[in-house]
Amino acid sequence: MKVVIAAWHLKDFNVGLARYCRGLIEAIGRVDHQNRYEILMPEAAYRFPEHPNLRYRVIRFPVFKRRFWEQVAPLLVGSYDLLHFPYDSGIAWKRGKFVVTVHDVKPLIFGELRRRWNLNSMVEQALVGDKWARIDHILTDSECSKRDLIGRLNVPSDCVTVAYPGVELERFCPSQGDGSNQPSRPYVLCLAGVDPTKNVETLIEAFAGLPRSLRGSYDLILAGDFRRRRDLRELAARLGLEKQVVFTGVVSDQRLIELYQQATLFVFPSRYEGFGLPVLEAMACGCPVLSSNASSLPEVAGDAAILLDPMDVEGFTREMVRVISDSDLRRDLREQGLARAAQFSWDRTARETIAVYRALLQ
Repeated sequence: MKVVIAAWHLKDFNVGLARYCRGLIEAIGRVDHQNRYEILMPEAAYRFPEHPNLRYRVIRFPVFKRRFWEQVAPLLVGSYDLLHFPYDSGIAWKRGKFVVTVHDVKPLIFGELRRRWNLNSMVEQALVGDKWARIDHILTDSECSKRDLIGRLNVPSDCVTVAYPGVELERFCPSQGDGSNQPSRPYVLCLAGVDPTKNVETLIEAFAGLPRSLRGSYDLILAGDFRRRRDLRELAARLGLEKQVVFTGVVSDQRLIELYQQATLFVFPSRYEGFGLPVLEAMACGCPVLSSNASSLPEVAGDAAILLDPMDVEGFTREMVRVISDSDLRRDLREQGLARAAQFSWDRTARETIAVYRALLQ
């Protein structure tokens, strides 16, 4: 069996799609030494472990021509049995079975996220047309996403398989230090970005509601790309929090791990997630988690986090106070989170993905 995986999103290491591609490909190399894989990459900036049955091919092209080249590139590798796009896109020309991973259907639920028409999208529409017609099977990250695919796109249930993503437990783990490298001020952490469904404004408002004694002692660190969210900075200033709400910008994996490890609490108030990997990463690093109960997040967090309605500002304030003030509760959440994160491995993701490949080719 020869499988081609189009890993174009590896260029953006800090983006969820890049994490998924990297985790899946590395795990396939560990668990499958029989089948042949050709990995199409945008550049050679990331070095994967060498495996005799995995070949990495770098194909460079301008970003504004990505939709065209993602159609053409698989034609350059000769014959194959199966092509996997680990992201939501269609294919114009098939030489074998075609699998896509649809991480969520958020644009179908939130109108403000629907893709604007540009050159890339027009090229894709012209080449692909009805992308769903050529897809042989869909992988998705959660039962919640599977239900949404079936309900909103009328996809047959037997054409969708859930394969939970994993977490890199060798890297995302509790601090092994002696505790000497502590932050100057304790903080609550959130990882988000420009997407309005991340619901960061609810967290800022909830943080503003903390008792003055706690609010004066803690910072709220917002990690991620917020360059286009000037409204959040204005909200923090309006609430008198301009010095306590810290926008870090995009951080490296190593810095993110340190932030998880040293945070008093990780808060994730998102209104919709296809999976919610930051919740698992925080748990794996030993950080207590307070999360929204929307979409797939209860599926991911299980009983190892405190879950709330994403729009319950007072509830988030109340639970932040409770976790910050109760060391026993933090210890329990930490222990439960570590156990929960250990249940999600990329090796399992890879095995379940390979099982889909094999079933299609039988």
